[in-house]
Amino acid sequence: MGRIERITIHHDAMPSSGFRTAADSKDRLNDILRAHRNNGWADIGYHYAIDPMGNVWAARPVQLQGAHVRDWNERNLGIMMMGNFMHEQPTPRATAALQALVASESARYRVPSGRVATHRELANTACPGDSLQRQINASRSRRDSGFG
Repeated sequence: MGRIERITIHHDAMPSSGFRTAADSKDRLNDILRAHRNNGWADIGYHYAIDPMGNVWAARPVQLQGAHVRDWNERNLGIMMMGNFMHEQPTPRATAALQALVASESARYRVPSGRVATHRELANTACPGDSLQRQINASRSRRDSGFG
């Protein structure tokens, strides 16, 4: 992985309305892991995942390069929120967890806010969904987070 110089935010594009327990989140992470391994990857592509209850899950070890943004994975920390934010809103707890994680990881790795992006800001994709993108843009305009 080398020195982390960028953070990218994603969604998993799968509905999360039925999440109630940590077991639901573990099941989702295992589904994603299987799908990513079917792509020929060694592990889940993201370094962290955040569930709708606001729990942060370690995914791929941060010492290893992620597989989450084609042509942008080198020195790029991947954070994924569980949910399809084209069709649902992120929960307040998940959004708060994302802001806290981005702030702490930005400070830890000295990543400037201008190098925190969403997937769609780096590639032609709808990820992380319109509703999460709107929340991140609003937060940036208020300058109340590590999003920029």
